[in-house]
Amino acid sequence: MTVKRSVSLPDDVADWLDQQPNVSAAITAAVRVQMARVHLDEVLRRAGIEVTEAGRARWRERLATPIPAEALAEGRRMLGRAG
Repeated sequence: MTVKRSVSLPDDVADWLDQQPNVSAAITAAVRVQMARVHLDEVLRRAGIEVTEAGRARWRERLATPIPAEALAEGRRMLGRAG
């Protein structure tokens, strides 16, 4: 089932949507990402982990750093022994 909605958007968002080949698909994908994030935050809260913007920023910075080749090789060796 699908439902039609009318929304008001900031100019930059409307401009971006105007460039998309399928506006409904673009909006659906964006909303589903947000839904997943909210769900993940709730799961983490239930596990006793409070998600904060500062914490997100720390993880973004940490994950932006490439994994050293030696660490990747060691991980692959460990997976090979486990399987």
